[in-house]
Amino acid sequence: MSYDHQSIKDKVDSFHKNANDFYVDTSKEGKNKFYSLAMFPYPSGNAHMGHVRVYTLSDVKARYKKLKGSDVLHPMGWDSFGLPAENAAIKNKVRPDLWTEENIKKMKYEQLNIAGWSFDWDKELNTSSPDYYKWTQWLFLEMHKAGLAYRKEDYVNWCDVDKTVLANEQVINGCCWRDGSVVEKRLMEQWFFKITDYCDKLWDGISKLKNWAPEAVSVQKNWINKNTGTEIHFDVPEFGEKIEAFTTRPDTLFGVTALVIAPEHPLAQKILAKKPNKEVEEYVTASLKKSAVERMQNKEKSGVNTGVKCRHPYDSECKYPEVDVWIGDYVIADYGTGAVMCVPAHDTRDFEFAKKFGIDILEVVSQANGKPTDLEEAYTENGVMINSGEFNGMKNREAIKAITESLTKINKGKGTTTYQLKDWSVGRQRYWGCPIPMIHCDSCGVVPVPEADLPVKLPEAKDSDMEDGALNLRNFPEFVNTKCPKCHNDAKRETDTLDTFLCSSWYAFRYLDNRNDEKIFESKNVNNFMPIDFYVGGLEHAAQHMIYFRFITKFLHDRGYINFDEPVDHFFCNGMVRMGGHKMSKSRGNVVVPTEAIEKHGADAVRMYILSDTPAELDIDWEDTGIKAKYDFVKKNYNAIEAFLTEHKDVKEDKGDLSKYPNKEFLFNYYSTVKEYEQSMEQNLFHKGVANIHAFSNFILKELQQSKKEGTAESIASLKFLVKDFLSMAGLITPFFTEVLLKEFFAVESLYKQSFPAVEEKFLVQSTVNVVVQINGKKKTLLNVDKEITEEEVERLAFESPEVTRGVDGKNVVKKIYVKGKIYNIVVK
Repeated sequence: MSYDHQSIKDKVDSFHKNANDFYVDTSKEGKNKFYSLAMFPYPSGNAHMGHVRVYTLSDVKARYKKLKGSDVLHPMGWDSFGLPAENAAIKNKVRPDLWTEENIKKMKYEQLNIAGWSFDWDKELNTSSPDYYKWTQWLFLEMHKAGLAYRKEDYVNWCDVDKTVLANEQVINGCCWRDGSVVEKRLMEQWFFKITDYCDKLWDGISKLKNWAPEAVSVQKNWINKNTGTEIHFDVPEFGEKIEAFTTRPDTLFGVTALVIAPEHPLAQKILAKKPNKEVEEYVTASLKKSAVERMQNKEKSGVNTGVKCRHPYDSECKYPEVDVWIGDYVIADYGTGAVMCVPAHDTRDFEFAKKFGIDILEVVSQANGKPTDLEEAYTENGVMINSGEFNGMKNREAIKAITESLTKINKGKGTTTYQLKDWSVGRQRYWGCPIPMIHCDSCGVVPVPEADLPVKLPEAKDSDMEDGALNLRNFPEFVNTKCPKCHNDAKRETDTLDTFLCSSWYAFRYLDNRNDEKIFESKNVNNFMPIDFYVGGLEHAAQHMIYFRFITKFLHDRGYINFDEPVDHFFCNGMVRMGGHKMSKSRGNVVVPTEAIEKHGADAVRMYILSDTPAELDIDWEDTGIKAKYDFVKKNYNAIEAFLTEHKDVKEDKGDLSKYPNKEFLFNYYSTVKEYEQSMEQNLFHKGVANIHAFSNFILKELQQSKKEGTAESIASLKFLVKDFLSMAGLITPFFTEVLLKEFFAVESLYKQSFPAVEEKFLVQSTVNVVVQINGKKKTLLNVDKEITEEEVERLAFESPEVTRGVDGKNVVKKIYVKGKIYNIVVK
């Protein structure tokens, strides 16, 4: 039968219709496990080529490990809560639960089941299902019990397009990670997770991420961002409190001529309340409308003097015992303490700030052997301490330690470590999310919902509710009004929902016990299969999802639910699929629809193309000529192998004694490529794996042709055996045509239940070599000879060849040069 990818797909679909070949028992104990996972999709209803690449990567790895004998878990589920679904529901005036349900059906049955991905659908989960978010709520309550979930008024990132708060990790270059709109700061009461309690563990754990993509490790380091320095206290007598400023240069403390706080700093609001000032108020308001990135990148520093004074910790020794408190938008509340010393003489930014606003400049680290100089710019190098009281004459690097120790003794500061990572804002002001299981009671305060009452279910929206724009749980009085579980008086439910990144921070655990009604998961199952062996996703998730995933893992470890504290052994960051050098998008008109590509070219060709040529960590540029070439390749191989197997259908495959196989060069090429292919799969060099399949094809198809002329019953049986093994290996990447041939000609139960062939090392030692025969340095022929052949025998074979006979006819042979096993060159005149 000639190659027809649609009929082949139909056959494979029928093979798997009533069989769950990809099921694995996660309660089974044993060390030979492998967990291959691709980040689960948001059910938009439309899978894209990025999905094809990600799921093909996790699938090929899963299939390889299965052939190598592992118990493989390769599950799939749905990240279904969140703004995309709610906004789509509003746009289409349909309930988000119905919208989500229909999209899941469409993606599961029409899109994710057509590319040969070996998902264990028995493990399927859906984050918007009550049987899942019951345990998301339980996780919140565990955080609350541990003192890690709390509520406070603070400046938060507000997206005015989506009408909700964003976590710091969801603000990219000052814009909303989802819709790209500019994010502003708003003062709101909000729920947080105290992830800062885990900064040390998250930072120290980075050393364990040895198998992560280097770029992802860098993102983790940059986002957590550990800094060691000194915290210095400046008293503010007028307000009866102190400002804590963090610095890595305490040696410059005596050069402080102003103190600058962030517009979000708590003292800024207190100053405005006690000492109303239109200029200060307008400045703070304008600053909070700017993104953090815009504020940090603005080359022209701005600020406003509040008129409030603070006292220097060494007020009796320094030249400026009292300095002004300024508000500057270049100071960011989320970095350090939200307050910085202004030391113009030794900081370029502060020097510019002081020059602009007429702030005094005092040199305290001298570049001229302890003598003051007229500074035309900030001096930021090392030197000798001056104008610094008891520390005068010291080298400034020594003074860093001395001043820190002195501050500690007088209770005006201390050595400390700060992190850029701030507490995780987890509340969202929208409907389609996991309800926060807390109750507000006038008598008892904020009270957790009893675990026995979980899940707190979302109220059911009506289609008409979606006509008024953004939904909020406040719109559902039957949900809001409840009883306090402590005093049983009237109370109100929390109306914020949880950040969907919490839903996705623990989904990998739930796959291992997705039907458990009694607990979040069975620890034995999770401890057996995790950490994840191979996790595939984009680098864009390295800061958000992977930070939270690691945090929740460490929390569950500390609570005794799991015996490991890092969730992922190998994090593989895949590149994007582009077209014409650009990211695929409808607006550019360069979108390739996966279902259409598979319908036209077949899943085998699409899978092969999506992995070929380019390392999977890099972006790939989709070209129609490329996918067409892969279709032709699959077609050629199917037709040739199918014809050979049909011709010899009565011959039973039998490895036999391969040492008697007539073509030793074929065996060398075959097993060399088996070895290379195995290395490609182990090292995740999937593009090289595709190249290995091409190499297999070249010499296998050639050998099939040769067998028509020279094949014996024994050699045909051995060749069939080797073809069977080839089909099993090629099936990692092209599972459709290979499974059909294996089932129809070898009666195998399933491609997924084959074994990866062992490398026959004895055939990797070549007994023959190729000797190039040249005349005057130009190649005339190639001799495949025994590697121990004598020079005389090479000469005889060379001169017997027609090419050499013609080349020397009528000429004088003046010299013959033989390089053993490589070249035989004949020099003629």
